Amino acid sequence: MSGGWVRLAAAFLVLAVPVAGEDFDKAFKVYQVWVKRPSLHKRTLARERLARTGDPRALHQLIQDYARPEEPKDQVRYLIAYMAAETLQDEQFFPIFDEWRAKADKAPDAWLWYQALRNRVTAGGAAEAMAVAKSDRNVFLRAAAIEALRFEAEQDLLPFVREIAAKLPSDAFPRAVLLESLTALLCSRLEQVKTQPFADAAADVLARMDEPATLDRTRLAMGRQFAKLFKTRFVWRDGARWRQELEFLARGGMQAKDDRYAKPPTFAGIETTGDRICYVIDLSDSMLEPLTPLEMERLPKGPVTGRPQQKAAESDRWQQALEAVKWDKVKNKFDAAREMLKTSLLMLDEKKSFCVICFGDGAGPLKGTKGIQKATLDNIQAVIKILDGIHPGPPKNGRPHGTLLGDTNIHGGLHRAFKVKSGTLVGPGEYVNPSTFDDGCDTIFLLSDGAPTCDDWPSPDSRDTEDLTVGRDPETGQRLSDSKGTAIFQGPYQEAHHVIGDVARLNLFRKVEIHCVGMGGTTMNILETIAVLGKGQALDLTGGPANAQKK
Repeated sequence: MSGGWVRLAAAFLVLAVPVAGEDFDKAFKVYQVWVKRPSLHKRTLARERLARTGDPRALHQLIQDYARPEEPKDQVRYLIAYMAAETLQDEQFFPIFDEWRAKADKAPDAWLWYQALRNRVTAGGAAEAMAVAKSDRNVFLRAAAIEALRFEAEQDLLPFVREIAAKLPSDAFPRAVLLESLTALLCSRLEQVKTQPFADAAADVLARMDEPATLDRTRLAMGRQFAKLFKTRFVWRDGARWRQELEFLARGGMQAKDDRYAKPPTFAGIETTGDRICYVIDLSDSMLEPLTPLEMERLPKGPVTGRPQQKAAESDRWQQALEAVKWDKVKNKFDAAREMLKTSLLMLDEKKSFCVICFGDGAGPLKGTKGIQKATLDNIQAVIKILDGIHPGPPKNGRPHGTLLGDTNIHGGLHRAFKVKSGTLVGPGEYVNPSTFDDGCDTIFLLSDGAPTCDDWPSPDSRDTEDLTVGRDPETGQRLSDSKGTAIFQGPYQEAHHVIGDVARLNLFRKVEIHCVGMGGTTMNILETIAVLGKGQALDLTGGPANAQKK
């Protein structure tokens, strides 16, 4: 298994299990009370506390909760599967997880299957995952098993890769899901990349890439995997070019050139290879903090060129749009984010599509826009006009620079990015919704200036003795007045490890490339980990150049 996934798995465990467990009976008494609390935050803490006991009875209780979740039902199920698998990893729990999977075997349960099978694989038991992958079960359950096999460190899986590649379904969508996960598994075999068995397995997979039944989004997803493996700049969408790369690697040669990628789409200086780009932009109040002279100097303003040659009338209209980029007006982080976004939009080829998601307390497409749309001049001009029409509100509650959309709901922004498609957002089960694979984004640029401070599920609840920070402004830390002993509790996705866990779920099958851009004061650890999950780059605008892609 590649080193990056080992480090990522370790990071999950450190974040997810912060303290040792307690006696089950004591934890269960607390659970019985807290699981009925109004806030999702308290209910999640109750289940985490129960899971950390390490008692099999805890797992049985979590299974019951999974079968009868409260609202928001889908997120409760994902949280239960995540905390159970991350905490109860011993082999004694494997038969219980097997019983659980047998009762929950629909597409939305794929996250549970991935978590449970990953633990089996990590413990040295790849047989069950391989059997699921070869079965006739729902395609997402089979793909979850293939994804779990990336954690196999000892067994040679190249014969398995060749076997699955030879027996792909004939239907385009199931075929696409399996082929993309199979490519991810193949490209995780970094230690075997220069061997003949790897070349043989890669040839079988790449032959499927060139077949007419293969969707274009699958060619892109596969090309990205091979580009990371071979450390190439270009992401070819045809197997023949990657077979050449294999030959170049065998001879120690260099990569060939490709003029199609001479001017790829960029944001803040980061290049992407996608066709359907979603910009997820932080509009929390802290984005109004002024930039220092050094931060201003480091901003990657970049050119506003790269557009295809236009006719005379179109050129005049483009000139008007280009004049909307006003770097001389930049004073704070919001100004900089707005101009970088406008610059990036103006560089998009008309064959591309885009969406802008904004987040603060809540999250959603930029007001006045409707999901993913073509990168036409008219559409881009309309978005620029909307961006220029955003004006800060007055200072209040210890926020001296003014107000935008409130706190920092990073999870909400990313969650909407995985839900968005042309003209709308899909509902629950977005990560296994076929419509989002072709019609959703294939690239995300996330820009934020801080760690998460809120999510989509705030709720009033009574404070307990351990709730020292609740009742404080999440952006400034300033204590808020409270005379009733209650406070607004954000949900679990104000915690970095839950955000990271859910991004892993959202992108398990979608294979969206995620790049993260941090601005002054950002906790880069969470952005860097999200970029790892999306096989993208993380850039600290105020602290230095873009980090190299973590492998």
